Amino acid sequence: MFALNAPIKARLQSLPALAGWTVRTSTELVDRATLPAVDVRVPGGGVAGARSGAVMVQPGWSLVLAVRRSATAADELETAFAAVIAGMHGWSPGMYHGRGWEPLQLAAVADAVFAEDGLAGVELTFSTQALYRGQE
Repeated sequence: MFALNAPIKARLQSLPALAGWTVRTSTELVDRATLPAVDVRVPGGGVAGARSGAVMVQPGWSLVLAVRRSATAADELETAFAAVIAGMHGWSPGMYHGRGWEPLQLAAVADAVFAEDGLAGVELTFSTQALYRGQE
């Protein structure tokens, strides 16, 4: 499921409203202080269905939008928030690493929590699913 980092990152980078934003994944070694930014993470997931020999894995993809607090922070976040939903909800990564991934669906929205003071943000969680084979 971590193979989806690349197509999700590329999709976000292609959104005109995110021009000038840094898009980074949880598996990359990058400067995390650069803002505004979108952090792409897999905080967990579930199992959509299981049977003998196969399981439908349903990861949640967390996209955390982060900006510095300012007089324009709310407008920056609103613009990015709308663009991410428009660009990601219903978008399908398709076949990736030999798996057919279902279209992403917005599953949750929450205030982003940061360890550093002076940041504002929102977390959007999208779900998708794909079949993983086990033992018969």
